[in-house]
Amino acid sequence: MSGLLGTLDMGNRALQAQMKGLELTGHNLANVNNPGFSRQRMEVDATYQLEAGQQSRGTGVGLQSIQQIRDQILDAQIRSEKSVTGFLESKMTGLEYMQAGLGSVMDVFSQDGQLAGGANGMTALFNDFTSKLHEVANDPSSRSTRQSFLDAAQNLTGKIQETSSQAQKLQVRLDDEITTLTEESNELIAQLAELNQSIQKVERGGLKTANELRDQRVEVLEQLSTLMPLEVSTAESGKMLVQSGATILIEGEDVLNTLLIEPLPEGGLTLNWNNDETPFQPQEGRLGGLFDLKSGALNELQVQTDTLATGLMEIFNGIHSNGFAKDGSTGRDLFIGTDAASIEVDPAILQDPNLLQASSRPDEAGNNEIIQEMITAMGDKQAQLDGRNFVEVHADMVSDLGLTIKNTQRALEDQQSLETLMQKQRESISGVSIDEEMTQLVKYQRAFEASAKLIGIVDEMLGTVLSMSR
Repeated sequence: MSGLLGTLDMGNRALQAQMKGLELTGHNLANVNNPGFSRQRMEVDATYQLEAGQQSRGTGVGLQSIQQIRDQILDAQIRSEKSVTGFLESKMTGLEYMQAGLGSVMDVFSQDGQLAGGANGMTALFNDFTSKLHEVANDPSSRSTRQSFLDAAQNLTGKIQETSSQAQKLQVRLDDEITTLTEESNELIAQLAELNQSIQKVERGGLKTANELRDQRVEVLEQLSTLMPLEVSTAESGKMLVQSGATILIEGEDVLNTLLIEPLPEGGLTLNWNNDETPFQPQEGRLGGLFDLKSGALNELQVQTDTLATGLMEIFNGIHSNGFAKDGSTGRDLFIGTDAASIEVDPAILQDPNLLQASSRPDEAGNNEIIQEMITAMGDKQAQLDGRNFVEVHADMVSDLGLTIKNTQRALEDQQSLETLMQKQRESISGVSIDEEMTQLVKYQRAFEASAKLIGIVDEMLGTVLSMSR
């Protein structure tokens, strides 16, 4: 009798296990289109044995756990690649801002390969400036010719000012983007700590696994890894450690560091960790891409623009101040200002073209030697321009930005392909396969039917035994 009852209990355990398997298969199928879900498998094991004298017999099957099918190493690799992708994406977005904001100013090539600036670009204005300079050389005493040259000079300096202004606006825009991403990073850090706490509560005692919460945690980790480089490990206490570089952000459910935005006296901002106040200088992630753009391509553009402006002022003022105006006056600068943001033609000369000091002698209004020196200076390589001429400085500004855009776009496309490949690899491991789940469904169905049949047979046998005892 005890043997039959034990077999009945064994059948019941088998029935419960197959029901759990069917339930789990349905759960997997329900999440087949959920990209953040990793399929789950039921881990079962033979239950304890009963010893009866020199014999022993099994007691059936028992559910051990519900396990996620995940490759932790692959997850870590994907986080690392997402940091690189985030870096390139944000840098590319910033470069597109630059192309949109400065294309018509600098003559950056547009998508169709044409100069975006056209007749109003810096190239055209440099050409007009040089052309009008030649006209003054041909007729230095003409007021209208002088005025045309001064107008061309003012247009050129206005374009240089506009380039500097647009670059500064881009700096502010990038700072705003950094502020937004910093706030998002801090929210994700807090969310991770909360998920760790929830997982710990569910899994306390080791009887349950918080698989859905673990899936959420993987998603949040990957979102954060697109913003900054992350390393995930396990502390000696068994708690999850999340760090960026040498700074620990999270230990288990405790947030140890978040980002602080620190405005700089000269404008702009920097990021520090709030706990130890060490600077955050990311080399990857979207934040890293924005900082790289600020200190790289955009800063170089501002430096080159200032070089162009100060070169114009130093070289042309040095020549012009040695010349003589029609009234014999001398010593006046053609350009005023200190940098690209402030350069302009002296308003007094703009108002009275006769103050243009075109002659090398006070008594020769038709003398064009000073203008000829300016023409020569336009084509000569200058120490103030790092051994380049004015045309080469502008050409370098255009080509450097264009090359940076091209190289970043190519690197981003390659990186996106790599990340997509790794995502597909993970999908093949952790994703839900309808065919595989249908196979599991049939397997559990058949096992359920067999378990039910076992219970039915034992029930009949028990009935027979009971009827014999009457």
